[in-house]
Amino acid sequence: LVMVSALLFLASLAMFSFPKRLSTSRPTPRSLRREKKNPSLRDFPKAVKRLLKNDILMFRTASSVLHILPIAGVYTFLPKYLESQFRLAAHAANMISGVGGILVMGLGIIISGVFILRVKPNARFVAAWIAFTAVVYAIGMGVLMLIGCPMKDFAGLRTTPSGVTTFEFDCNATCNCDRNKFSPICGRDKNTYFSACHAGCQNMTLEGGKIVSYSECLCIRNTDASMSHIVKEPLANATIGYCDLECDNFVWYIVLFSIFVFIHSTSEVGSMLLILRCVDPRDKAMALGLIQFAIGLFGNVPCPIVYGAVVDSACLVWEMASGERGACSLYDVDVFRKFYHGTTGTILLCAFFMDVIVWYKAGSINFVDEQVPPQEEELNPITEKTRSENSA
Repeated sequence: LVMVSALLFLASLAMFSFPKRLSTSRPTPRSLRREKKNPSLRDFPKAVKRLLKNDILMFRTASSVLHILPIAGVYTFLPKYLESQFRLAAHAANMISGVGGILVMGLGIIISGVFILRVKPNARFVAAWIAFTAVVYAIGMGVLMLIGCPMKDFAGLRTTPSGVTTFEFDCNATCNCDRNKFSPICGRDKNTYFSACHAGCQNMTLEGGKIVSYSECLCIRNTDASMSHIVKEPLANATIGYCDLECDNFVWYIVLFSIFVFIHSTSEVGSMLLILRCVDPRDKAMALGLIQFAIGLFGNVPCPIVYGAVVDSACLVWEMASGERGACSLYDVDVFRKFYHGTTGTILLCAFFMDVIVWYKAGSINFVDEQVPPQEEELNPITEKTRSENSA
């Protein structure tokens, strides 16, 4: 936080070098200067009324909300998803989320801005591209829903016929182990156990005052692949933490996720252009304020509520403190993967339908730069010269 604050302070120093007013590349026509007047509070209701009657702006606002809500939800819980799905450390999950998400998004915005600057597409092309990126991202969520790592190495994990996943501890049913305290250990049979108590471990090894391994774990059995039965011989020990995940889907997930993020991010510049060009020049600032208000109220506010409920619904083990539910210790990764991506894809499909309506109506939007008419630009110097001669 201190480093970010220092960088922001240094960046703000450069802003003091700008003049109070920036000079324009060409003189403003007197016809435009005569029409310009200072805004007042009396104009506010009229401006709001004009914006609310602008159907393109309203559909574009709805689309922006439906774009921002799932994207914000995905990035908010992406580190938690990577931790639970692929068993990454917290710092690794945060770093990968930043590189595969935020950095790729910034790259897509820059490239799309350069493309629009060079190619200068019309409004319908831009609207069509926004709709295309929405449906691609929605389809991408469906693809990513299929890429994960199942919890096959968890001992005692059972799925009921109704689809509910629970732990059944037959080996230590009489041990009264705490089912709300998840402390995973990895047995030599390559299975992850709920805790040392659930694995029936009788001894432990300490190093530096910390437990590093357990031994004489009665519930850890040696399975001989060449035999059809389980050898009733306990293994020597178990180590702290999860077993190594024998799953290679992590790289595929990050690569595909980054591709879908990049494609979707290329719609950001075009989206802003549509907003600015579908309203009168005098209403541009008000339109930006209106759409940011809508995004904050209908996008950023419900985002943690919706995605928080989605993530909590996938929890298998809750921590209990003083009889109250705390944080989630273990997630059902299959449910997490389906709900997390399914919710995002569904909302993006709704955004796609809004984008199609905007595309249908975008033919009336003019993307031509607001330039001074050539005749006025040529007449202005002559008029100014004549005025100076008359005054002389």
